[in-house]
Amino acid sequence: MQILQISDLHLRGDGRLSFRKVDTPACLRVMADYLHALSPSPDAVVITGDLADSGDERAYHILYEALSDLPAPIYAVPGNHDRRDRMRAILRGWVPEESPVPPRVCHCVDMGEVRLVLLDTMEPGSHSGHCPESMARWLDTCLQEDAGRPALVFMHHPPFLTGMGVMDEPFEGAEPLREALARAPLARLCCGHMHRPIFTLWGDRPALTSPSVSMQIDLDLRPEGGDAFRMETPGYLLHHWDGARLNTHVCQIPAAADFSGPHPFADSVNPLED
Repeated sequence: MQILQISDLHLRGDGRLSFRKVDTPACLRVMADYLHALSPSPDAVVITGDLADSGDERAYHILYEALSDLPAPIYAVPGNHDRRDRMRAILRGWVPEESPVPPRVCHCVDMGEVRLVLLDTMEPGSHSGHCPESMARWLDTCLQEDAGRPALVFMHHPPFLTGMGVMDEPFEGAEPLREALARAPLARLCCGHMHRPIFTLWGDRPALTSPSVSMQIDLDLRPEGGDAFRMETPGYLLHHWDGARLNTHVCQIPAAADFSGPHPFADSVNPLED
């Protein structure tokens, strides 16, 4: 079984460059062509947030048109640059119509041998991650329903420190989340937000972040690091369950990359909802 994770598209639908630098619709076209040509196709595609840049409504329509005909089901959670109301209205089938933890976009997908659990750590107007107690309790209940099966837990914000100071903001509700994962020995936490693959243990559970399909954060491990990006090769994660083990592979998307940068995240907005 193959679960493909993409993240941080920052797609704009108004013809402008994201962060005054990145042609994200062009990045989407390259990624979409690549995903359509994959053989074998993944069993599911999960998008871990920042689908649009600043909650751009047209961007969600462009994304849906580009990927909705993939043979694999697609599931998505919002990031801090998204608007969950627009995701629900436009990305039909990618997010649940009803959530066990309203208004957050949360759902559990039974893939047979593997379960996918999707959490919504976005708080409108905030850049950092949030896990209310109600969502942690739901996660715990969901994981304990079948703790003997591998579970991939997807969300946008990593709750662990990465060493890039600007991005290492406080994560609200980290401890209840950690406790829920600690009770699920076969759970793996899969995040976005960092625009770079990072692998660690968090609460004795494997935890990781996905590269971006648009731009990669400049690897700057100073306290002021994490506030700029480079035009490196786009990538994704492929989670492979072979019936006995769960491996995560870092994969690249063949694309022209000039490796320029660092560029600032100019005009960045964490949108509010209507």
